[in-house]
Amino acid sequence: MLGYAAESAENGILALEKWKSGRFGILITDCNMPMMNGYELTRRIRELESATGKKRIPIIACTANALGGEAEICFAAGMDDYLAKPVELNELAKKLDLWLPLSRPAAPLDRSVLASLTGGDIAAEREILMDFRRANEDDAIMLKRAVDRSNIPEVTTASHRIKGASKMIGAVGLAAVCERLERASRADDLQAVRANMEAFQTELQRLNNYCEAEPWALAS
Repeated sequence: MLGYAAESAENGILALEKWKSGRFGILITDCNMPMMNGYELTRRIRELESATGKKRIPIIACTANALGGEAEICFAAGMDDYLAKPVELNELAKKLDLWLPLSRPAAPLDRSVLASLTGGDIAAEREILMDFRRANEDDAIMLKRAVDRSNIPEVTTASHRIKGASKMIGAVGLAAVCERLERASRADDLQAVRANMEAFQTELQRLNNYCEAEPWALAS
């Protein structure tokens, strides 16, 4: 959900074996696991890193008692940070962004597409974007209502319209999400449609934010 590839291990011993592969950029461990707990796992990894010269991997503890002194125990064992249970997704995202940030996404708009239409005329580009925003707002409302009502034919129509308009102005991210939505709706897969709506909202907001920044200032 957060854009990271992940694997799980049932206990500390299995986690240690997975870590030895060298394929992982971060480790999130429960402090209390069977066979080898999180503290023992962390100490073993730090020992092996020192002995073999491996790059230090960030280790985040999951603890149920962060305010009761357990955080200090985590740091003493060699952990870098901790998450208090129950772990909220937004808190996990903050920790991952701190210790293993994803690459910044590409700009939501390919300016070269607009430039090819206008010859680089900023005023003309602004006019095109304003027209797009007005029409796209109605289509986005239609799409959201269609999903809420489980109206697959309307999902197909709205996602197809937004996809086409997005491609025309170079909004590649929004176009890609709408293509997935259209494909899912044509397959009558409402679950896949719903699963892509968060990405749709994210890309739509990114594009709107971009359009409202200089030199566009479409909100003015």
